[in-house]
Amino acid sequence: MAIVRMKHVQVFGAAESHTEALRLLQDMGVMEIHRLRPPERTSASRRALLRMLDQVSRIAALGDELQEPTSVPADLIEFCRGLLADIERLEQEAAKLRLALDRQKIWGNVSPDALAELSENGVYVQVWSTRERGVLDQLIEQGLKVILLESHGKAERIFCTVSSDGPADLDHARNIAPPVTIRADLEHQLAETEARISALGGAVRWIHENRREELVTQVADAHDALGLREAESEILLDDHVFLLSGWVPEDQAENTRTAVSRLAGVTARLRDPLPDEDPPTLTRYPAWARPIQAVFDFMGYKAGYREYDAGHLIIIFFTVFSALLINDGGYGLLMLTGLLLAYRPLTRAGGANIVNLGLYVAAATALFGSVTGAFFGLQFNSLGSFDFIKFDTQDMIKISFALGIAHLTLGRGLAVFRQFPNTRALGEAGWLAIIWGVYLAIVNVFTASPVPAVAMPLIAAGAASVVAFSYNEKGRFFRNRLFGLGMLAGNATTVFSDVMSYIRLMAVGFASMSLAMTTNTIAEQIGNPVFGVPILIIGHTINLGLGLIALFVHGLRLNTLEFSRQMGVQWTGRAFVPLTRIQLKTENG
Repeated sequence: MAIVRMKHVQVFGAAESHTEALRLLQDMGVMEIHRLRPPERTSASRRALLRMLDQVSRIAALGDELQEPTSVPADLIEFCRGLLADIERLEQEAAKLRLALDRQKIWGNVSPDALAELSENGVYVQVWSTRERGVLDQLIEQGLKVILLESHGKAERIFCTVSSDGPADLDHARNIAPPVTIRADLEHQLAETEARISALGGAVRWIHENRREELVTQVADAHDALGLREAESEILLDDHVFLLSGWVPEDQAENTRTAVSRLAGVTARLRDPLPDEDPPTLTRYPAWARPIQAVFDFMGYKAGYREYDAGHLIIIFFTVFSALLINDGGYGLLMLTGLLLAYRPLTRAGGANIVNLGLYVAAATALFGSVTGAFFGLQFNSLGSFDFIKFDTQDMIKISFALGIAHLTLGRGLAVFRQFPNTRALGEAGWLAIIWGVYLAIVNVFTASPVPAVAMPLIAAGAASVVAFSYNEKGRFFRNRLFGLGMLAGNATTVFSDVMSYIRLMAVGFASMSLAMTTNTIAEQIGNPVFGVPILIIGHTINLGLGLIALFVHGLRLNTLEFSRQMGVQWTGRAFVPLTRIQLKTENG
C-alpha cells in the first residue's frame, strides 16, 4: 500500500528551548506541524523569494553585456529585488513608448508644431481609419481632398483628409490622433530606456555569474527563516512552556521522539490517529510505479489518508490505455527515440518521473503498433515471415470492454476486500455482480451477439445484495433496507455509464488512425514533395499531440474516475508538508 501510516506527535518542554526544537525538526524534515492557533502566513513571501531567484536566472540568460555594479551590498536579495524592480519599471516605460511610436507611425516625421501652424493658417490635416466600403469615393464626391495612405486588402483603409473650412467630422471613420511629440524624440527616449534596461540586465548577469552561490545561500536561508517563523506562530508558547503537535510518518516517529528528547527540558508523546482525525497523506510507491506521482502532483490528486491509493495499479492501466488511444507504433518509436536521446536535459527540466512515464507510454505504444503493423498511418500486413495481427472494429470493441471489465472488477474487488469480513462486503459484491451483468449485455449488443441468459439474473442478484447488505445498523432493519434501495437507485445509471466509458478506447484509437491515414492521403494527392513533406510533418505532429492530450482526457479519467469510484476513492486527501529546509541548486550543483 502506497499510503504511509502516520503518528500524531506532541512536542513540549521548557519555553527557552522552543526555537532549538523547531530548528531540529526543520533539519530532520519529517514533521508536519498542526495549527494550534492561526499561523502567520509566509507562503507568499517564500514564493516571491523563489520567483526572484528564477527571474535573475532568466534575465542572465538574455545575454546582456556584463555590467559590474559600482557597489554590491552584503544583502544580495534586496539588491537583486531593486534591480528587478527597476527593470520592470523601465520595461513598462519602454512598452508605452513603443505603443506611442506605433500609433504615430502613420504620421511619419510630421511634428505637432507643423500641424498647429497649418491649423492657424486654415488648413486642417487629419488621418482616419475605416472598414466601410465606398467611404473614400463619397468624400471625394463631396469635394473633400482625400489621400489614401495605407490599404489592407478589403479590410482596413487609412487615409488623410485636408480641409480649409474647419476640421472634418466623419461618420464612418475613426480619427487617428495627431502626434504630441516629435517621432525622433520618442525614438531617442526609447533608445535611452532600452540602454538602461540592458545595463541593469548586465548587472543582474554579473551577480548571476559572480555571486550566484552566495545569492542562492541567502535565498535558502531567508526561505527557511520564513518557514520557521510560520511554524513558531503555530505553537502554543508562554513564559514557561511550549507545545506543538502534528504528524510524522510512522517509520520516523521513534527517531523524532528520541531526537527531541535529547534537548534540555523537551520531550515528545506519540499516538495513533483518532477516528475523527484527518491526517495528511504521504505516498511512497515502488521505483517502477513512481512515475505516476508526476501526474498526481500535476493534477492535484491525493487520496485520503484512509482511502486506498492504487497508483501502482493506475500506472499499469494508464500505460496500456495509452497504447490503444495513440494506436500507432511509429508515434511510439518516435517518442521513445526522442525521450532516450534527450533524457538528461528533459529530466533536469521536468523531473525523472514525468520522463519515465513518457518512456512507459512510448514503449507500450511502440509495442502495440509493432504487433498490429500500424506505423505513421500505414497499415502493414506482414514483415518477412512475420504476420501482423489485424484488429477490426468488432475486435477493438471487445478489447476495449474486456480491459474495462478487468479494470472495474479489480477496483470493486479491492472494495470487497477492504470491507471483509464486515457484511458490507456482500453489498460491494452485489455491485460487482451488477457490473458484470451490464458488461455482458453491452458488449454483446455492440457486437450484434445474443445477450447471455445469465446477464439479467446477475443484475437482479446484485441489486438484491446491494439493498440487503449496503448498510447494517443494528436494530434499524427497515432503515437499512431503505438506505440500500437509495444507493441502488442513485448509482445504477452510474454503473452503466462506467462500463460504457471504455468504448472511448476504441473510438479515440480509430480516430487517431483515421487522421494519420488522411494526412498521408492528402500528401500523396498533392504529388509534390516540396509541399507534401511539410503536410506529413504538420499532420502527424498534430495527430500525435492530440493523442497525448487524449491520455489525460480519457486515459487518466478512466483511472481516476471510473476505476477509483469502484474502490470508493474520492481523492479528498491533502499532501503531507513537513517543516524542512529548502534545497536550492547552485552553479556547482
